Amino acid sequence: MNSWTIRTKLTFWYTIVFGGTLVLFGLLTYLAFSYANNKRIDVGLKEEAEGIAHYERISENFFRKYVERISNENDEEWASGKYVAILNHAGNLQFRSGNLKDAHLSLNNHQITEILSGKTYFTTVRDPKGRLLRIITISKKDTRELIQIGIVVNRDGALKIFSLALTALGCLAIIGSWFGGLFMAKKALKPINRMIKELQKIEPEQLDKRLTLHSAKDEINELSGVINEMLSRLENSFNQIRQFTANASHELRTPLAIMKAGIEVSLSKERDVRGYQQVLANNLEDLGRLSKIIENLFILTQADTGRYELHKQRMNLYPVIAEIAEQLKLIAEPKNIFVSMEKMEDSFIEGDELLIRMMLLNLIDNAVKYTQPNGTIQMSLCKDNGWVEIAIRDNGIGIPQEDISHIFERFYRTSNARAADQAGGGLGLSICQWIVKSHHGSITVKSELRKGSAFMVTLPTC
Repeated sequence: MNSWTIRTKLTFWYTIVFGGTLVLFGLLTYLAFSYANNKRIDVGLKEEAEGIAHYERISENFFRKYVERISNENDEEWASGKYVAILNHAGNLQFRSGNLKDAHLSLNNHQITEILSGKTYFTTVRDPKGRLLRIITISKKDTRELIQIGIVVNRDGALKIFSLALTALGCLAIIGSWFGGLFMAKKALKPINRMIKELQKIEPEQLDKRLTLHSAKDEINELSGVINEMLSRLENSFNQIRQFTANASHELRTPLAIMKAGIEVSLSKERDVRGYQQVLANNLEDLGRLSKIIENLFILTQADTGRYELHKQRMNLYPVIAEIAEQLKLIAEPKNIFVSMEKMEDSFIEGDELLIRMMLLNLIDNAVKYTQPNGTIQMSLCKDNGWVEIAIRDNGIGIPQEDISHIFERFYRTSNARAADQAGGGLGLSICQWIVKSHHGSITVKSELRKGSAFMVTLPTC
């Protein structure tokens, strides 16, 4: 069954359910018909038994003539061969019809007691010839005798015809249900087949195509909507991969080209030791930039695949930020940038200290890079309703409004950022965003061109 198509499975189960229902209905109908037929036989037997009791009360002569007449009756519709027996109150045979020979129904004491109390007793047995014999036993209250009448029940012709008709109609209905199931399954799966054909036409270069949605609000239309959403996500992912590949190629190509050109120039003619040292120093600087880009890419790759193992523990942000602020002052001193700390208080979070330091150093490094000489950088740390907010503000070059929504994308750098820092790789803010999200926080930015930027990091307290 595992190799069956959905159409075949639907047809099979439809036929099974329909056929099972039909068989159950036919069986119940047959039993009802058979019960009604048996009930009709029992009513006839009871009438015969009451007639015998009536004629026996009239006279012995009338009784024997009546018994002889009904014994010779042959009703082809439902019975033939009627047998009569009279038993005393102990169940011993007193009289029998000529065709009964030595056969009669033996009764036990409990049955005799119930019959003498007025109960009508029916039973079905097989005679020595293997024929079904339906027998009724009633009592005569005046003489306490028991009257038995038995009828050999024919294999009812009407019941046979009815059962054959049911069987034939059932087979035809099951065959019809199979073809009907095939038709309905084909019709039900037609939208899915159309969907498959549309999906087969979508190539990797055509991820902007979407499945056709119809007005019917059914499960197929809902599935088409979900697939369209998935295609949108795939399109965005492919576009990001293409953009990432182009940006990574550009960022890696530039230092490599500079290194190659420097080496080619140094080899074009003999130079003194100082000249070679200068070339090596430049290459070392470019190698440092390449190393940083590759290291950041490795961190982001591990983050994307969920392989970066976080070592979270309860930590106080205040001493960490205070220590980094002191380092910031040393970095900012050559540019005569004033660094201040405001609203600093003990704030505990559940975090990976190494990653938290990396995030803060990236933000502070950007603040120093893009703040002009004699500028200011402000840092603050405060708590509010179960959250810790870290703010780093500067009065540097700022970020254009059209670029703010893109600055956390990998390798994305604004034009003024490229002009201010040629060595940047465009991955620092992407790493900051991942670190903050991995700690269940958020990072936002407010900026105005040529007036400065403010980065706010919000993390849950513990």
